[in-house]
Amino acid sequence: MESIGIIVNPLSGNGRGANIWGEIQSYLQENRISYLAKLTTHAGEATQHAITLIQEHHVQRIIIIGGDGTVHEAAGGVWQLHNSHSSSPICSLAVIPAGTGNDFAKAYGIPNHPLEALQIALHAPNTVQIDLLHAIHINQVAVNSIGAGFDGMVAKITNEASYKKFLNRLRLGKLSYFISILRVFATYQPSTAWLEVDGSVTKLPNMWLAAVANIPFYGGSIQICPTASPTDGMADVVVIQSKSRFRLLPVLFTVYQGKHTQHPAVSFYKGKSISIRTEKPLLVQADGEFAGSTPLQIALIPAAISVIRSKPTA
Repeated sequence: MESIGIIVNPLSGNGRGANIWGEIQSYLQENRISYLAKLTTHAGEATQHAITLIQEHHVQRIIIIGGDGTVHEAAGGVWQLHNSHSSSPICSLAVIPAGTGNDFAKAYGIPNHPLEALQIALHAPNTVQIDLLHAIHINQVAVNSIGAGFDGMVAKITNEASYKKFLNRLRLGKLSYFISILRVFATYQPSTAWLEVDGSVTKLPNMWLAAVANIPFYGGSIQICPTASPTDGMADVVVIQSKSRFRLLPVLFTVYQGKHTQHPAVSFYKGKSISIRTEKPLLVQADGEFAGSTPLQIALIPAAISVIRSKPTA
């Protein structure tokens, strides 16, 4: 079997990462499967761990035990190496979900059960080359989405919230996003923005959010862009605009099923080069992590890294 690296975020899911790692470590040792593991101790460290595992230890597969933030960092490390050294993916990424939202795992059909996810990671029934979203203003890539406005504020509040830890302990982490959505919804003030997609500019009065998506899910299983695909060479953009707060209430309760797409406040675009300017700086999130503020410029990088997914169902 090819050499395996493992990146563990023991703090993900309020300690769930450490518990899952204990279970995975026991299984690997009992089955005499060789691996090299690196644990993160602070934000940003998974990027360097990925680079070290590939450059110094020549692993061909990295298994991430963590949430979307850890995947985001590790994918950034793989992309940096690929960008500077090679024209073909040099290492496949797999995930054993241990975070709050786990949107990346959901998009690639990875089960929440750690040993089931490990079997997929080890035996790679299916690998796929996925596109990445390159946020040029911070020179970072995102695997799931990059958003400005309402969702940037929701990501910030959720990551700082005490209830996120409490709900993670109860295995109800996804609820923390919904609570934050309600908190931000009560006070958020929309603003004017200008969206440019492949050279075509649209003025967006009363914009609540503009999100550039690579997969359907974000914020803990919200189906923000139901048709987004990480393999089509295009980024999907969703924009929500409304003068009235109450007009958006139906969106709040249909977006989890992806049934908000016909709401008049919601519009969609597709493209490879996207920029967002706003009349005042708005918070930006990349894969649920704070990523500065607008203006925002995003370039889609097609088939940038290799990801191990579950066999697609018929």
